[in-house]
Amino acid sequence: MKTAALFSIPTLFAALAGAFITYTTLQVTSDSQTHKQTIRDLENKIVHLEFLLAQHKQPRSAAADFAFAQNRENTGNMQQQKSPELMAGAKSELTTTATDNTSSDNQINSDQLIKDLSTVSERDPRPFSSKVRDLLQTNNSVETVALVSQSLAYLAGNTELLPDHELDTLYQQQQSDELKRVAAQIMSARGDNRLLEQHITSLQPKLNSESAQTRQQALVELAKTGYANAANAIAPLLDDEDSGVKLDALLALRATGNQSHIYLVEKLRNHSDPSVSWLAEDVINQLQNLSSIARTKVSSNDITANLRPVAAIN
Repeated sequence: MKTAALFSIPTLFAALAGAFITYTTLQVTSDSQTHKQTIRDLENKIVHLEFLLAQHKQPRSAAADFAFAQNRENTGNMQQQKSPELMAGAKSELTTTATDNTSSDNQINSDQLIKDLSTVSERDPRPFSSKVRDLLQTNNSVETVALVSQSLAYLAGNTELLPDHELDTLYQQQQSDELKRVAAQIMSARGDNRLLEQHITSLQPKLNSESAQTRQQALVELAKTGYANAANAIAPLLDDEDSGVKLDALLALRATGNQSHIYLVEKLRNHSDPSVSWLAEDVINQLQNLSSIARTKVSSNDITANLRPVAAIN
């Protein structure tokens, strides 16, 4: 989405927080017709900003996640206050934006490509890994990678069209962390965690990088696995000197750990940074509900949870 590229994550969050606060103030102080229209405009602006955030290619930071969560808690749940008319207006704006995005002459025929990747015929007898390799040699854009990931997930339960050795071949051939993760997750769902363990090991250099941003990116990738053994790689970064990295490590542990990992977070409960102590408490509350064997095998929901929707590919 071209519009999203014009905004930085901090700018979007500042705008979104400001819109929420202004909206809440207007709701409380006035019911006049003028202010009702202002509220309608703000509602649409809020939905639009949330849409931009969802379409932004870079993950938002943990610090922004915490600030946004706190702001929502302080200003109340706006969704419960929306009237059908306001919701209709917001949906109309999103529909208009989506229509503009899909008007490109170069739009990928996603359904056809998924069908081509997911079937074997006399016309194209190539195995899945060969089709993916050839496709990405022609176009290795983020959009194409997302489409291949969707195709992988679609075939997750089909061992005839996507046998284990094809998943292994795909994992070894590809450079994309996303494709590697999805292939490894499918193998885990089938009862073999070998590729997931390999994937975690491959991210270790990024976890040890001198760049805080690189460490955060690795933590986000580990969080997407939904796999308990990733917690062992995440744990050292709970002591990172960079507060953003520390927060992302907590979020990654919340997404991958289970009850057996609570002890790793206990030390942060009374951290001097309130955002760290708040999130640590939340992580503990989440993990205590999971048994010590939870997340030791990836589920189908874990595979699809972090896939980019094909409908968003242009």
